[in-house]
Amino acid sequence: MLFLYNIPAWAMGAVIVFSTLAIALGGYVLFRRLCPVMLDAEQRGMTIAMMTAVTTINSLLVAFSAISVWGAYQAAADIVAAEAACATELAHDLSAFSHPSAAAARRELVTYLEHVVHDEWPSMQQQARADVRTEAAFNRMFATTNRITPSDDRERVLLTEVLARANEMVKYREKRLQNLDAAMPATLWGVMLIASGLSLLLLYALPASRFHMALVAAWATTLGLAFFFVLAVDRPFAGEVSVSPAPIERTIQTLSEDEVQINTTPG
Repeated sequence: MLFLYNIPAWAMGAVIVFSTLAIALGGYVLFRRLCPVMLDAEQRGMTIAMMTAVTTINSLLVAFSAISVWGAYQAAADIVAAEAACATELAHDLSAFSHPSAAAARRELVTYLEHVVHDEWPSMQQQARADVRTEAAFNRMFATTNRITPSDDRERVLLTEVLARANEMVKYREKRLQNLDAAMPATLWGVMLIASGLSLLLLYALPASRFHMALVAAWATTLGLAFFFVLAVDRPFAGEVSVSPAPIERTIQTLSEDEVQINTTPG
């Protein structure tokens, strides 16, 4: 289903909603031709009661799925924000060193963040994988950070913090990349689709009329919209409806402005 994430969100929604609608109405026509059931008043009442119960259960399943994927989406967004904050703290700590490797590590940190935004983010959105050049930029920054030599006791204490933040950067990067494969379990998808099919099947059993066909169309459209939302945010970093790199972009802007200010400060 990854190809759906490579098209605009509106097109993805249209494909899912119209596909659900076409399947539902096609099933209704096929059911009425193959099984032209005639229900008496008692059977009709039982069908409506059963349909209400199944529809309620299906709605709860869809709601649970939506809450589940939204929680995962928000967790992924928090990871990006934490990665950006950690990068800002690391850059500020590096600027306190007199060793040339610290200045080089700070520049390489900004370069790495730029690779994340311009190279790795499109790769995550379209191909659900990391970018090799971004990985190499991160490794260079990490290696340069480990070459810093403190010149006094203050820098020795600060170096401990710098190395801890560099390791945090590794942790947040790995967490972000691990979320590339995050998706709702196939079992939950199967249960939700089967329950949706049963709710439509019970609608099919009602007497054939334009009103009942309109009910089928309305319920199918509702299901299609719900499926679109769940699928759109199911993979936090895939497609147009994905976690934004805005926190990292703001970090790049802040660090670039700080670099300009440092270079223009007399002495």
